[in-house]
Amino acid sequence: MKISALDHVNIETDDVDRSAKFYEDVLGLTVGKRPQFNEPGYWMYSNGKPIVHIIVRNPKNKMLTGSEHAAISHFSMQIEDFDTARARLVEKGIDFRENNPPGTGLKQLFLADPDEVLVELLYIPEGGR
Repeated sequence: MKISALDHVNIETDDVDRSAKFYEDVLGLTVGKRPQFNEPGYWMYSNGKPIVHIIVRNPKNKMLTGSEHAAISHFSMQIEDFDTARARLVEKGIDFRENNPPGTGLKQLFLADPDEVLVELLYIPEGGR
């Protein structure tokens, strides 16, 4: 098996509307088409692709959660313009941490969504890592 790319991240929350608003207002994703699942939720799109899925928290659903103690450190979305992304976070009053790993040219912004899921916005300079 060969994995070619990260497709999407699924986030569980008690308030799907609040989370969708955050990902739309703060990160600029757009609400898009989603299958008619039994539980409420949103698929948040970037460039025509649903990259963040938001659903109602349901720790008994092992197919989605895996475990009520499931954990994820963070997920990362690549950004094209670091300064614009940073300015947007400042404009929206979002707390964030900036990190620039030495010798890489990479620039990272870390912020938490309304459910404290850690989101990394990653700028990779031309020429890669």
